[in-house]
Amino acid sequence: MQRLENWPIRLAEFIEARRDRAFSWGESDCCLFVCDAIEAMTGTDPGARWRGLYSSEKGARRVLRDNDGVRGIATLVLGPPVPTALAGRGDVVLIDTPHGEALAVCAGSLVAAQGCDGIEFMEPNRAKAAWKV
Repeated sequence: MQRLENWPIRLAEFIEARRDRAFSWGESDCCLFVCDAIEAMTGTDPGARWRGLYSSEKGARRVLRDNDGVRGIATLVLGPPVPTALAGRGDVVLIDTPHGEALAVCAGSLVAAQGCDGIEFMEPNRAKAAWKV
């Protein structure tokens, strides 16, 4: 995957458009949020293989189990992780949430993640792992 020339604008527009979109298994969960962000930046949908496979927490757990969790999905899509210090705008990071590990995208000085009621922003120092896009 290669980022499009205007990827910073496309990422900002994507995050703004998703700001108030509530969490939904199989549509607007952490993995598909990140896949949608990658598609906005590259024009390629890395989540196509999982779309339509689940619509519940039980189904999502099956997909996560079959793909070694969110870390496994990120690695499958983006390759081996890199040190978190190398993560920059548009890159993917792994964070801890009250519900477990989740994927998020670097959005400048903050990290954007799918929350229950829309996008949640947090400090990048919460990243436990990172992947370059």
